[in-house]
Amino acid sequence: MTAACLAATILAAQPASVHAEQRHAPAPTPSAPTTAASGSGEHSVTPAQRARMAGEEPLAEAAVRIRTAARAAKAPGFAGVALRDGTVTVYWKGPVPPASRKMIDQESAKVPVVVRPAAHSAEELGRAADEIRRKLSASGDRSVVSIGYPVTGSGITATVTGAKTPAALADAPVPVTLTRSTPKATEPAVTASGPGRRTDAPAAPGTARTSSAGGSMGTLAFGDWPNPSRQDDAVPAWGGAHLINSEATGGNRGWQVRDDETDMVVDADDKWHCTSGFPAIFKGSGQELMVQALSCGGPQRQFVDASGDAVNVKSTSIAVVPSSGVSLTVPVGGAEPFLYDGDPWTQVGWQISSWEEPVAGQSVCVSAAGQGSFCGATIGDEVGTESALIQTSQGDSNLTVNMTNLGASYEDGPVHPARRPYVLADGSVCNTFAFMDNTGCWQFAFAPGDMGAAVYTVPAEGDDTGVTIIGMLVHQHDGNGQNPTNYHIVGADQIFAAYPNIDLLTSRNDRP
Repeated sequence: MTAACLAATILAAQPASVHAEQRHAPAPTPSAPTTAASGSGEHSVTPAQRARMAGEEPLAEAAVRIRTAARAAKAPGFAGVALRDGTVTVYWKGPVPPASRKMIDQESAKVPVVVRPAAHSAEELGRAADEIRRKLSASGDRSVVSIGYPVTGSGITATVTGAKTPAALADAPVPVTLTRSTPKATEPAVTASGPGRRTDAPAAPGTARTSSAGGSMGTLAFGDWPNPSRQDDAVPAWGGAHLINSEATGGNRGWQVRDDETDMVVDADDKWHCTSGFPAIFKGSGQELMVQALSCGGPQRQFVDASGDAVNVKSTSIAVVPSSGVSLTVPVGGAEPFLYDGDPWTQVGWQISSWEEPVAGQSVCVSAAGQGSFCGATIGDEVGTESALIQTSQGDSNLTVNMTNLGASYEDGPVHPARRPYVLADGSVCNTFAFMDNTGCWQFAFAPGDMGAAVYTVPAEGDDTGVTIIGMLVHQHDGNGQNPTNYHIVGADQIFAAYPNIDLLTSRNDRP
C-alpha cells in the first residue's frame, strides 16, 4: 500500500467529487475537485439519474417522517410507505387514525401523498414472520432461505429450497408467496469455473500469469492499476475499495481475469473478495473505523488489498452483532469520509455528508469494488423486514435480519448490454447485462466481490456537500430459481441501531 494524498475542495454548491492523487508527500494545498479522473474512470451517476434522485429527495424525506410518526404512535393498520411515480404512497389497513391522518395531510401540503388499502398491517405481518422464524428454529429446518414482507401489506414472501413446503409456512395466518430455489452447491457449473480456472496466488505486477494447469496466461496488466485506486487504496482509507480476507477458508469467485489465449474470463484466485463499505467513528474515543459486510469477516480477521498489503489492524475487542449482517474493522492509518465512484480501477470519489433510512421505490447508487459503481438500482418493497441465511468467508452461514431488498435493472437510464463495462484484474474489459455473453463475464449489476458496497444517493446541486448513505449491500439472491438481479442490503438505520456507539464519519467529525 503506497501512501497518497487526496486533494479536494468542498464545494457548497454540489456534492464534492475528488480525484485521489499520490500520497508520497504531505498533503498539498487542496485544489479544485474534478468530475473525472485523469487516470481511470468517471463518475457513474448520469444527469438523468441525478435529477431523478433529486426529485425523490423531498418525497423520501416525507415518507420517512410519515413512517417514523406511525411507528412511534404504534398506529393500528399501518403497513408501509413507498415512492410510486412521483408520489408518496402510504399503505394502510382499515381507517387511518386521526393523528396519522393529520400527519399525512401536513405532508400532502409539501409533496403528493396518497393512501392505499392494505390487506394486513406491518404489525400483523411482523408477528407472523417472527412466529415462522421461531418454528423454523425450533424444528431445525434450514430449507427456508429468506423471509420478509412488503410495504404493501399483501403477506409474507419466502424463498424455499426443495419441493416441500415447511409446516411453519403452510400454517401461517397470512398469505405466503413462495419462491422455490436450488441450493448454490447444486447449481450447474458456470463458464468461469471451466478449463483454465485460476487457483494460484496473484503474481507480481506486470508479470506473466500461469493457469492451474500450467498453461501460460500471457503477459497481462495484472497489478498495473492506478495507485491509489479501488484496487490499491491509500491511507487514510476510503469506502468502496477492494478487500481480500487473507484468513478465509475458501473463495467466493469475487475477482476475475481474462485468459488472453482463450479469451475466457476466469477466477483470479481462490480467495474471498469483498468491498470496503463506508467510514465511521466511535463516539467518545474518536477511533476511526470501516463498516463492512460481516460475511467477509469480522474485526479479528486480516484483510489485505489487491497488492497484498494489510488494510486493517486486527482486533478482538470490537464486539460484533451477528444478526446485523455488518461488522466493524480498524483501518490502518484511519479513514476519510469519502466513497470511491466510477469503475473498478477508479481514482474518483464522493465526499460523505449524512445517512438516511431506505424507502421503497427510491433510486440509489452502489459503490462496488468489483464491477464499479452503479446508479440504476432501486430499493425494493421489503424494507427492513427481510431475513436470510448468508454464506460467510469462514465456510458457514449466518442468519441476518432486518434487511431490505434492492433491485437492479439494465433497462434503467443509459444502461445497455454493451454500455455497462467493468474492468477485470488484468485491465481487460467485460460488459454486465450482456446476457448472451459466453466468455464468463458477470451478467448482473453486482458480483460476489461487491458485497459490502455502500448504497447511497447523490443530492441535487444546492447547499449539500456530499452523498447520503442509505445502507450496505450484503447478499445476492443467488440460488437457482431466485432473481439474480435482486439483492439484500442492510439499511443505514439498522446499522446504526445495531452499533449505537458509532457515528458516520463525515467532514463535520473527521479529525484533521
